[in-house]
Amino acid sequence: MDIYEVFNDSYARCNRNPHFMPLFYEHFFETNEKFRAMFTHVDMKNQMKMIKASLLIIMLAATSEQARATVKKFGKRHGPDGLGIKPLDIDLWFECLIDTIKECDPAYNQSVEQAWRQCFNEGITIMKAECKL
Repeated sequence: MDIYEVFNDSYARCNRNPHFMPLFYEHFFETNEKFRAMFTHVDMKNQMKMIKASLLIIMLAATSEQARATVKKFGKRHGPDGLGIKPLDIDLWFECLIDTIKECDPAYNQSVEQAWRQCFNEGITIMKAECKL
């Protein structure tokens, strides 16, 4: 099974867990109060739908020029001229995602984690580069 199949299977298992996204945000908000403050007036139900789509776009950055262009836009929107997110914040965000996967994917193992990391590497690199500008 290739890393994309491992990722897709894991992502499907996580999405079957109704606590996947709420738990992710709980972890993320616990890392730094500024993240919780950024979402004070955000419709979290809508946000959770949007992030599910965003996760797939970030993952597709490794194989799709269109996805890379979209991830660049995400980075600009979140970077210094947007939300003020720093590259370290992207790392924290991703580690919270990994922690949530560990809890929500009943088949989680090191291969699953490695698949997520490999699939997201290109997208995370683009986001961090845009957040430095």
